[in-house]
Amino acid sequence: MSNPFDLAQPSTGSNRRSASSGKSMAGVGRAGFIRDPSGLLMSIIRTLASSKDGHQREYEKERLEEAFGENDEKLDELVADNYEELAVSIKQFGKIGDRISDSRQRIKRVKESLQQCKSLLYCRQDELRKLWIEGVEHKKVLFLLGQIELVKEAPQAIDGFLRKKHYLHATELLRQTLRALSGELMKVEALQDIRNELISKKLSVHDGFINELHRQIYTNSINSKKKENRSMERSKVKVERRSSTDEDGGIGKFDDRVLQLEQLDLDPDEDPFKLMTVLVESLARLQRIPELIEATKTRMDRHINALITHTTVEVTDLAFHDENKESENPKRLLQLLTSLFDKFHCIVAAHSHVLSVLREVVSEVKPPIVLYDIEAVWAKIQSVIEILLHEYLDADNVAASSQQLGFSEGGSLSSHFTRKKVSRQRVAKLFRFDGSSHAISMNNYLREQRAQRRTHSIGGGTSPLLDHALSTQKVCKPNPRNITVIFGPLKKFISEIETGSAYSSGKKCSLHDYITDYVQDVFIRQIQYELKKDFDAAMKVTDPLKLSADQSTLKSLGSYKSLLQSTVVADQCMWFLYDLTCSLDSYHDHFLTMACSLLQEYKEMSIQSYRGVVQPESEDQQIVSASWVRDADVNDMLRNLDNWKVAYGGKAQNLHSVDDNFTQEARFFLEKFGDESLGKNSLVEDHSDLKAIASLHESLEWMTSRLHKFISSIKKYAPPDTMQMLQNLAQDYKRMSEICLLCLHIELRLLCFYHLAPMFKNNSYDIRGVDSMEHDFQITKLTKDIASVDENLSGALQQEKYNYIFEGLGHQTAAILIHGAKHIKRISPSGVKKMCRNVFTLQQSLTNITSSRESHLDEARQYYEMMYLMPDDLQAQVVEQGVRYQTEDYVEALNLLHRSKPGSGNEQTQSARVQRLRAIVTEQTFKKEHADEMQRLYEI
Repeated sequence: MSNPFDLAQPSTGSNRRSASSGKSMAGVGRAGFIRDPSGLLMSIIRTLASSKDGHQREYEKERLEEAFGENDEKLDELVADNYEELAVSIKQFGKIGDRISDSRQRIKRVKESLQQCKSLLYCRQDELRKLWIEGVEHKKVLFLLGQIELVKEAPQAIDGFLRKKHYLHATELLRQTLRALSGELMKVEALQDIRNELISKKLSVHDGFINELHRQIYTNSINSKKKENRSMERSKVKVERRSSTDEDGGIGKFDDRVLQLEQLDLDPDEDPFKLMTVLVESLARLQRIPELIEATKTRMDRHINALITHTTVEVTDLAFHDENKESENPKRLLQLLTSLFDKFHCIVAAHSHVLSVLREVVSEVKPPIVLYDIEAVWAKIQSVIEILLHEYLDADNVAASSQQLGFSEGGSLSSHFTRKKVSRQRVAKLFRFDGSSHAISMNNYLREQRAQRRTHSIGGGTSPLLDHALSTQKVCKPNPRNITVIFGPLKKFISEIETGSAYSSGKKCSLHDYITDYVQDVFIRQIQYELKKDFDAAMKVTDPLKLSADQSTLKSLGSYKSLLQSTVVADQCMWFLYDLTCSLDSYHDHFLTMACSLLQEYKEMSIQSYRGVVQPESEDQQIVSASWVRDADVNDMLRNLDNWKVAYGGKAQNLHSVDDNFTQEARFFLEKFGDESLGKNSLVEDHSDLKAIASLHESLEWMTSRLHKFISSIKKYAPPDTMQMLQNLAQDYKRMSEICLLCLHIELRLLCFYHLAPMFKNNSYDIRGVDSMEHDFQITKLTKDIASVDENLSGALQQEKYNYIFEGLGHQTAAILIHGAKHIKRISPSGVKKMCRNVFTLQQSLTNITSSRESHLDEARQYYEMMYLMPDDLQAQVVEQGVRYQTEDYVEALNLLHRSKPGSGNEQTQSARVQRLRAIVTEQTFKKEHADEMQRLYEI
């Protein structure tokens, strides 16, 4: 059959013209105005039909023929130009037509064959169906036999996976096996034991997974070196998940997620974070996520406590091999906390990873499972750290000690020069913190803190494991001052917690609140207690005002002969507070303010201590020397004399001027004293109290120089008002020191008045019979008192101050003896001789002290007048003048009066007087002891 699309060589004649005509028409369409050809034809027809004459039609005909001719020529040119391509296209189209015809024939034959096969299969359909069913049954039997074999091998395979820590493979194999045993293999009796074994394993295996997960979190994560892979592992968790109930292909066929998470050729322990992902996925497939969350919350406390215990042992073991084995070394606590902080960061990172996996695992679980959050982990860590710090900072003992602190209002320097009743039942406070949080008791405060820690904890109270560990082994001795060593790292750790927990602006973590409360409410109060305790150690002794710093301390401090221990303690506390401003930098301003409070309170305590010696309980009586110190005339007169200048290193005009000064001074005091008698509590009875005043003088003078040094050290820290306060305190210390020296100077002059003046009042030296060769015991007492004062002051004052106090006593005693002679009523020659012996004794005593002859001491005879009083007058004088001697000395004096004065009373009367005298002495002694306590506080 010839191909109708075969094209021969170009021809001439009519064919060519026809083609040319067609192409011409087409050309018209193309060459025209791009019209539709049918439209063009209709236009020509309308033109010919509308023509009225033949001429018009002929014109149109010629024009049309001309256009056809042009198109025919163009077509011939195009055919000639593209002949080869046109010929190939026509041949290919012809071949395609032949192939389509062949395909139609083949399809027809296939249809006929299929129809024939269908007819044949229909005839044998029953036989074919039987064969197909048998094939399916045999295939199923083979599958079940294979499953049974896999089931028999499953327990061993699961155990092998578990030993190698391929937990996800073990879990999936367990699930697949149990699913098979619960399905088609349920009725296979031979598999019942395996079924029971696997069911039991499924019920218990999750506990092992949870324990292993916790081991990875709290142990392996700390030792892991692959923290940089955490983001990679988390990305692996995002593999497309499959429901835990999806049917897998069969036993031992693991999905892509299992194969991707767990490579059987790798050691799982090398990557703890990946192993955590595997464990969480395994627990999710076992549908044990709620148990995991609950166990994590309830066991978190135990694991953290165990971590602290283990770290404590590590630090202790390292300390055992350290050359410095001091148990009180707080650097071990710093080492412990630094190690714990690093470990806690690892634990939090592990928990964060586990939580990220858990969120993906439970994202499609209905109903939703409530997870714990990372803030709960931080809260538990903070709670345990608080307990640890509570123990090492000795908070319980701090609370107990703080409750012993007392508070009272201290005096001010401006009120020192006015008469003021001193409360004997109150203790001067070391610090004043008005409006502090300690309006409640310390016990209540600690209970609130413990309640807050319990609120923050997860899963109940704190395990006793940590309490046991802390009670049996500590890296250092608990001490509130340990906070100064650990505060820096602790502050950094708190900042990291708040940054990691993304707290809102202004919100602080519980550990920050605990440290703030501890420092502000406990540590500062403990510092206050320790300072008070140090002061009590220097003051609450048999003779509290006699406690001076030991020689080694004095040697380290300079050339001062005597400094009060309380002053040394105050100085140490001042510099300790300065150190705290550097160690606890967050409380820099607070500790500077506290230092100012310390120095202010020390000044007030010094004033109160001074008053405790020189100011009695009664408003009607007072220590005369203290009263005269406040007298402006006395003050101006003494300060303007040359001997005052010499005492402070100046020079006198000449030797006679100093002697004249003492004579002038003696006359001045004699004139001021007149004929008065000293009342009760008019003198400082215990001469060691004079040493305390002398030590206070030296201590205040030394403290002034120390304070100036302190002021120079804090210039770059303290604000102007603080600097001004400290400058004022330095001036007050200097003024108080001068007051103490003047008081000692006046007190020794008044001591002479006290012993000598009573000898001439209502007394008689009417000695009859054999002359007594002994001097009066008043002289003995005076010489003993002067010697006692000398003994107390010689080691307490610098030589210039010592000379200022003792030189001039001869002048003063001479003036008193001469002035008192007019008061003698009766005196026998034997009495005169005895008075001469009194003068000689007193003169010899003063010469031994001053190394110069005292020519005016004959007047010392007047001392023993007290022993010539009536018994009742003796008791009145004790009440009036206060206790000067021991109780037995007064009792013997009363007994001597009863023996010397006939008619004084019977033994019963004497016994009553003795008891009354003892009561008076006991009462006055109690008052003196309280005065001594106030003196000690003042000296501090």
